[in-house]
Amino acid sequence: MALRVVKDMLPWIAPSVAIAFAVYVFIDGEAARQTSDVTATTAASQPLTPPEDATEIVARQATPESDLIAVTAKPARAQPVVEIVSKPEREPEPQPVREAALLAPPAILSSPSVDVAADRQCIEDLRMMAAEARVYFPSGGVTADAAGIEQGRLLGMIAETCPGVQIRVDGHSDPSGDSAANQILSERRAREVIQRIGAGGLDTSKFFARGMGDRQPSGRVGPEPDAYYDRRVEFSVVEEVTRVAVRAPVTTSSASAARDTCVADLQRAAERTLLFYAPRSVSLRPADLDTAMTLARMAEACPAARLRVIGQFADSAHSGEDAATARLRAKALMAMLVGRGIPAEQIIIAAPSRPLAAVDAAGQAGSRVVFDTIAEDG
Repeated sequence: MALRVVKDMLPWIAPSVAIAFAVYVFIDGEAARQTSDVTATTAASQPLTPPEDATEIVARQATPESDLIAVTAKPARAQPVVEIVSKPEREPEPQPVREAALLAPPAILSSPSVDVAADRQCIEDLRMMAAEARVYFPSGGVTADAAGIEQGRLLGMIAETCPGVQIRVDGHSDPSGDSAANQILSERRAREVIQRIGAGGLDTSKFFARGMGDRQPSGRVGPEPDAYYDRRVEFSVVEEVTRVAVRAPVTTSSASAARDTCVADLQRAAERTLLFYAPRSVSLRPADLDTAMTLARMAEACPAARLRVIGQFADSAHSGEDAATARLRAKALMAMLVGRGIPAEQIIIAAPSRPLAAVDAAGQAGSRVVFDTIAEDG
């Protein structure tokens, strides 16, 4: 009976079971999918755990101030942390303090040696410019050319910055006319130049005038006649030297010994010096004039003695010379030495000696000038 009931109900039960199984499968699969999504979402929201033996390396970007790079090695197991820090190759140099530099100027700026070198350079520049400066004048006149005056003014402006110097203004004339008048004219020219230099307000206290007359021809050659270049004013730099400030103290005995040595050396040099002339001539060759100048410089450096110039003449029928010839030779030589800067008071002209043979036994001509010395008292 039961079997028949089941058999009669089977067509209705089988579809129901199939539908129920399909519903179950669908519901079970949807639940499993939702569970998988939740698991994945949870896993994504939590940090991953590294393996036990993994090493974490963290690099931090270096900052401009420290320029450091930090690398950290951190094992997962319980071990001490080691930090490795890379330092720059050298420490940054401290910057100089600008205010301190302004308060303490470099020592070289205040060094006395630097000041002395600057003063010496100033004097040398002034000396070179003075050697090239010239002021020319018309014949017999004292009206200086404007270009020369401007050169003198420039020397005056430079001299204001050079300590311990003066500028000597030497006036000259050409050899025409009377020598005494030429001497006065040359002095007027020198004073005129200084007056013109100061006319524009320039301080001329460092200038001083000196007249040279016609004793020193210029020796210049140019498009103008020779006399034009003789009528001139020249400039020279004179240093003011205080010798007492730099001279070591000496005892009376040492000063006396130096004086005696100076006089003896000058006397020996004077005895060895002979200057020979052509018959009736009063002029020297350039080489002989240089020899006389060397002897005069020795006398100038020896305050205890003066140089004496003695003219001599040949006493023979054919020489044509006499005592006046000998005296003129001594005067001419003295004038040439003074013209080259030797003080006139340093040289004494002596009367001519006795007449000499035209040529003596040693072959020396009687037409000559010899020298002697005079020792000063004290």
